[in-house]
Amino acid sequence: MKTKEYSSLGLKVPFEVPETVEEFDTNAKRVGACLDEAINNVIYRGSLAEFRDEFCSKLEAQTSIERNTEPVMKDGKPVVKDGVEVTRYSETEGDYVKRVCATKNVEADSFQTLANEVANATKFDASAAERKPSAPKKLAELYKNSALACFKNKEANWPRLESMLAGEGIAMPTLTGDEAKDVELVGWAIKAAKDSQAKKSLEQFEA
Repeated sequence: MKTKEYSSLGLKVPFEVPETVEEFDTNAKRVGACLDEAINNVIYRGSLAEFRDEFCSKLEAQTSIERNTEPVMKDGKPVVKDGVEVTRYSETEGDYVKRVCATKNVEADSFQTLANEVANATKFDASAAERKPSAPKKLAELYKNSALACFKNKEANWPRLESMLAGEGIAMPTLTGDEAKDVELVGWAIKAAKDSQAKKSLEQFEA
């Protein structure tokens, strides 16, 4: 065993810890315990956080139910960066998924196919630092402009949009009647379809 110093409550806290993988397994009274704990640490510290963020993003695009946000405030005023009001999520991923399920009157497992898709795209990365909570994403102008074009010329572009989304297994967004929100919803759906196409294109180079 060796002594390793940690920090808690503003204090230095020295603990005795295993010095080798074998010593860890002996302490745990189980061969392979060290590897199992290391894998779980990476999954809980990084992979699941990445999964939750991406799953909620795709769930928004699939259901057209937006995750609630609120403005970031400083000195009683909204924070503005590059002319855009900075926001943050006002509900956790878990609360958002529960709300979607309640709104759709379904169980969470009805989105299992989407969960599998996101999980399969999430790579195990033991070198990654602990993931911090993400901020609400801003739709790129490229996708916003594409969505605007769809609305401006529905007769020509709407069938193409429906065909593209269907080809990637993405549901058409449910429009709200609010033009600004609908452009965002369609823009995110277009982005999801393009991301799916790009992923399929790159998969041909995988070993």
